[in-house]
Amino acid sequence: MIRLFATTAVAALLASGCAAEPARQTGDAAPALAAFFDCVRETGGVMVSAHRAQLTEDQPENSLQAIAATGQAIPGAIVEIDVALTSDARLVLMHDETLERTTTGAGRVADLTLEQVRAARLEAVDGTIIDSPPPTLAEALEAAGGAGVIASIDLKPADEAATLALAQQVIEQVRAVGAEGRVILITYSPETARAVAEMAPEMMISAGLNDLDGLAGLNPAQVLAWTGTREARPALWRALGERGVEAQFGTLGAPGRRLDDRYAEDGDVSEYRDLFEQGAVVIATDAPLAVRSVLGAELAAAERCRRLAD
Repeated sequence: MIRLFATTAVAALLASGCAAEPARQTGDAAPALAAFFDCVRETGGVMVSAHRAQLTEDQPENSLQAIAATGQAIPGAIVEIDVALTSDARLVLMHDETLERTTTGAGRVADLTLEQVRAARLEAVDGTIIDSPPPTLAEALEAAGGAGVIASIDLKPADEAATLALAQQVIEQVRAVGAEGRVILITYSPETARAVAEMAPEMMISAGLNDLDGLAGLNPAQVLAWTGTREARPALWRALGERGVEAQFGTLGAPGRRLDDRYAEDGDVSEYRDLFEQGAVVIATDAPLAVRSVLGAELAAAERCRRLAD
């Protein structure tokens, strides 16, 4: 699993600096984060992606509190966040179309102004309410930068035109705050992946891939491959690694059905190590602390890549 880290990759990593604002990239040039992920993969590291940024269930999802807590517990982690547009075209963090499940408010985000959305207070799964409104994307990016984590921004699937319009606004916001070198843009179709990659060649993208043919029209250096949530796919993960593409796998999902819960049933969560040993580089999870409990050394290897970049 552990391979020598190529001198050229180290040079690129040192030259880019993950935390620095990258130069705008074109063509087949690699995003600033590409060398960091190569370092993680080639030195036997692993990354945790905290679903909806949550570390524990007493923290509201998509909250600044959750972003900060995840960064403190797992330095350099990925925090997956969901973005939505208000009626006055402002970007806020919200998973659902409506406010009811995760806040004290009510109504569809798309029908409410930013002021109306921010009148609500965030509520965690366990019922904990905090005195904070749904954050804007700009606030979340600032919090992620302060916490030293990578923000993976979910561009929720709608019709392609709507998704690309949302992507354009997200990209403009990321550029406005200088966060190009610490974000991932999540896409859900090959068409959207190619379009978003062209719109933001200086940013990493998450693209759903079932085989290597899915890389057609994409710059492999820009891609993190999303390979599902159902079963390990070691042959695909190895093939992706040989192409210089990091494989992501999700153990997240609906409570009681997600792999996180199945792994935890017997009190032994060594299955996360199995995923790593089979070639998964990013584990997207609702249980970040469980992953940390069995892959601490591998997370430390990823943290060394981050320190090298800094």
